[in-house]
Amino acid sequence: MRIGSSLFRAGAAAIALLALAACGQSPKEAPADEQAAAQPIAIEGAWAAASPSGASVAAGYAVIRNNAAAPDRLTSASSPRAGRVEFHEMVMIGDVMRMGPMAQVEIPAGGSMTLAPGGDHIMFIDIAAPFVEGESVPLTLTFEHAGAIELSLPVRPRLQPSAH
Repeated sequence: MRIGSSLFRAGAAAIALLALAACGQSPKEAPADEQAAAQPIAIEGAWAAASPSGASVAAGYAVIRNNAAAPDRLTSASSPRAGRVEFHEMVMIGDVMRMGPMAQVEIPAGGSMTLAPGGDHIMFIDIAAPFVEGESVPLTLTFEHAGAIELSLPVRPRLQPSAH
């Protein structure tokens, strides 16, 4: 009987230790990077450039990562700070770099899209007031599969005077 009793106590202690270890880890305590990686679409490093007084447009930047096994497509973008929001690309036509709206924004499965000064970017059009350094600009991106993602872009100084 003594051996059976000892085995029972050892088994109970092992179960109790496993239960305690499991309690110490909760999904809410996971680091932000791990939580972002768990989402189908993750937006990283989002920010908007300060705009000069009287400007009717402003630009935003971010890295959009698709952690899903299938591509996802942006279906709309909106902000209460702009009449409309578009994704713009920079294209070389002859010897001249031109900016214009993207026909379609698709993030490949397991891939990403980088929006950066001097390159592809988010364009806030018909802004009622300039974007001022230190404030935040709300932005909603809606994807075909991932749905709506609400963002708050901190406004930072422009890096290059001519970059969007």
